Amino acid sequence: MNGLPPLRALHYFHQAALHSSFSVAAEHLHVTHSAISHQIRQLESWMGKPLFVRGNGRVKLTSHGERLLLSCQQAFSELISSCESIRTGLRQHIRISCAPSFLSQWLIPRIASFYQRHPEIEVRFQPLADLSQLRSEHVDVLILSHDAPPDADIDATLVSEDEIGPLCAPQFAAQLRCGADLATMPLLHADTRLHAWTEWAAKAGVSGRFASGKHFDSLTLAIQAARNGLGVLMAPRLLVRKELEDGTLLAPLGFVRVERATWMMTKQARRHDAEISLFRDWLRDATQP
Repeated sequence: MNGLPPLRALHYFHQAALHSSFSVAAEHLHVTHSAISHQIRQLESWMGKPLFVRGNGRVKLTSHGERLLLSCQQAFSELISSCESIRTGLRQHIRISCAPSFLSQWLIPRIASFYQRHPEIEVRFQPLADLSQLRSEHVDVLILSHDAPPDADIDATLVSEDEIGPLCAPQFAAQLRCGADLATMPLLHADTRLHAWTEWAAKAGVSGRFASGKHFDSLTLAIQAARNGLGVLMAPRLLVRKELEDGTLLAPLGFVRVERATWMMTKQARRHDAEISLFRDWLRDATQP
């Protein structure tokens, strides 16, 4: 290979550098001391620079040797990971992209059970991507609320039909018996879902003005505000399941289904990849009521 010294020499150097000993490296590799010395002399000749300082039967890395050791550690670690993933059929990690509100409200509180089920797979969370990044494999899985299943080259698994409703802390519940009561109550808005109130009103058959109230940069912050009694928030049932269960948020008017659903998406060509299939199975179990 152009630009690379013999790989055997790099492998022998790596072991000798890790142990600061040619003899220990020889034992680990089941070769002779002279074989280690020969390969490292070849490597130093190829580099044109010494990699070890030799003296009193011991060896110590030069600055060039330390630099090469760091590169070897990174390269061999990546090779080990790749070979293991090919051998076992697992990539050992999965890159998940989703909205910050889904990540903080739903996925993070439950992901420990995935790790317990599959400790060999590392989950890497990435910022919300789009379908082009899924197609280019910058992400492995995209979890997204969408108004229709995507194109045929994308495999989509339904996570949940989207339902939204007004949510409030317990102290507001007695005041909220019908949609008309909202006119006298403080409303909360997430700037990432500016049309949520009008969307709900159209589906629920409620008239009124819903533009006033406090605004928050994210749905997660707005949920926290609602929990702490700052007002009434419009949010999806899926993302407040825990709050509804523990009673910190109530939905006095219930929920209505909207023309969207939350999907787990991956490339059609990768739908049977082992780590994606395992995550899909876990997600189906975790979203059961």
